[in-house]
Amino acid sequence: MVTEVQPTSDRIMSRLDPNIECALRDAQNCKMAGDYQLALNLYNKIIENDPSNARALLHKANVLDLMGNYSDAIRCYSSALECDPHNAEVWYNKGMTLRKTGRHEEGLEHIRKGISLAMGDL
Repeated sequence: MVTEVQPTSDRIMSRLDPNIECALRDAQNCKMAGDYQLALNLYNKIIENDPSNARALLHKANVLDLMGNYSDAIRCYSSALECDPHNAEVWYNKGMTLRKTGRHEEGLEHIRKGISLAMGDL
C-alpha cells in the first residue's frame, strides 16, 4: 500500500510500504528463477491486500503471459489499466499479448498507446 504525504509545497510524495516492496521483489525473483506458480501466489497475496496495486497486477499478468495463459493475462492487464491508465508498460505488454492471441490490430493500438505514453505524448 502506498500512502500519500503532503509536504509544505504542492507536490504530493508517496511513501512505499516496505512489506509490499519486499513481496514484489520476492515474486520477481521467483519469476526470474522460473517458479511461476510461486510468483503468482505472491502476487495474489499482494493483490488480495491491495487490489489497486497496478505493479502487482502488471507483473502477475506478465507471469500469466509467460505461462501461455493469455486470456487471464489480458484480464489482469485490463485490471492494471483500471488502476493506472497512464502506465506505458501495461499498455505495451497488453498489446503484445493481444497480438499473441491473433488480435493484431487491437494489439497494435495498445502498443502504440504504450509507446506514446512512454514518449510523453498524451
